Amino acid sequence: MKPSVPDQKKPGIKLFIFIVPLLICSAVIPFQFKKSLVFFPAEHKGLSLEAYLDTTGSEKANGTVITHFDTTSKTAIDLHYVIGSRNIYPYAGFQWIVQPGNPWLDLTGYDHLTFSLAQETTEDVLILILQFFTEGFSKMEDRMTWRVVSKELPLIRGQSTYTIPLNDLVVPLWWYNQYKTTEKELGPVDYSKLGMLSIEEGSDVVGVPKRICLKSLKFEKKQGYFVAEILLFFLIFYYALFFTILQIRKLLNKKSSPVVIPYQKLTIESNQKSEEVKVFEFLGNGFSNSDLSLSFISNEIGITGSKISTIIKNRYNMSFRQYLNTIRIAEAKRLLQETDLQISQIAYKVGYSNLTHFCRTFKDETQISPNSYRHDQNETAQAEIVG
Repeated sequence: MKPSVPDQKKPGIKLFIFIVPLLICSAVIPFQFKKSLVFFPAEHKGLSLEAYLDTTGSEKANGTVITHFDTTSKTAIDLHYVIGSRNIYPYAGFQWIVQPGNPWLDLTGYDHLTFSLAQETTEDVLILILQFFTEGFSKMEDRMTWRVVSKELPLIRGQSTYTIPLNDLVVPLWWYNQYKTTEKELGPVDYSKLGMLSIEEGSDVVGVPKRICLKSLKFEKKQGYFVAEILLFFLIFYYALFFTILQIRKLLNKKSSPVVIPYQKLTIESNQKSEEVKVFEFLGNGFSNSDLSLSFISNEIGITGSKISTIIKNRYNMSFRQYLNTIRIAEAKRLLQETDLQISQIAYKVGYSNLTHFCRTFKDETQISPNSYRHDQNETAQAEIVG
């Protein structure tokens, strides 16, 4: 059994373990957030907002009619309409369009579309339509060639706000069929080139006055909040575990105390010394003799080598060599701390005739080299003086 050794881990290592996760999370979390891209209420240069319906000629019998379209209010976009039966696929809605010469709107990094409706809205179904310019395929003058992604959304009475994941909007099959192409041929949608956003009625109820009253619409990055929450949870768990381990180590250090080996300080007054006292007194006084061995001690004190080993084993649960090394290393530690003797000198003074053997034994006993031990002790002493 080896005597317990004080924790030699430097404070810098603990500080490193403590601060690195915090630095990593601090660097990563800000990139999980992105400022919302607000379409309304907001003004965008280079965008036009206009109403549309299924065909011209709405003034004819049974045609779709837009009876009111108000974009002047800063609190709502208000569309009134009546769907007609004149066309097979009637519709009405309003849309934002990027005007020629202006940059596309970049939706890269956004993952949700959020909008809210006023309670005056009477439409039952909305169709959300986004159109993206595809390089090498789309034509500026023909907006139908801009890639369409859409979603039909039934409205719930009493609910005013809706949040839709952008990956719920898909390219309809009719668009691919119309241009005789496929997603494989065109590649994924380029979300950095949004050219048009449309809000369209989807119920197709004929002859009934309907109304869409939009209060707000914006694109958001919500996935970042989830990632940030995971990172914060990890950080809390990490530090809770970190401090728990520190507390456990403190408790264990308090409960375990080093084995105290007496040497040179024994005071023997009686001439009738026991065999045990003779053994430990001799070892305590003569440990610095490099020729010390069981046979040498046996000849000196008149106790057999096996008896000496048994006495040491019963008292400290150590072999003769372990006990001798314990005394020598304990004295070496004192000399390293209190003197400026060279390590080779200390090795010879405590009973080692070979420096390499001393260094190896010292490290086996203390888990640190003599040089490192002296350096750490000097740093500790200087820190106590400064403190």
